[in-house]
Amino acid sequence: MSVQTALQFIQQLRGDEELKKRLLALNDYANLESFVKLGTEVGLTFTLEELKTAHKHDWTMRWLLYNR
Repeated sequence: MSVQTALQFIQQLRGDEELKKRLLALNDYANLESFVKLGTEVGLTFTLEELKTAHKHDWTMRWLLYNR
């Protein structure tokens, strides 16, 4: 389990329409627990706290890239 694994899941989710559909099929509103559960289903194990940290890093990197 790691932040790196959670970042990998975020990137995978961003580019995979079928994975997005699976996430939304878990429930009508995709909460953070749904992200962790789906990550586990696709072989990427991380905690809720690691997902939150990964999201913060991902958002910061994307902000730096697009707001030069």
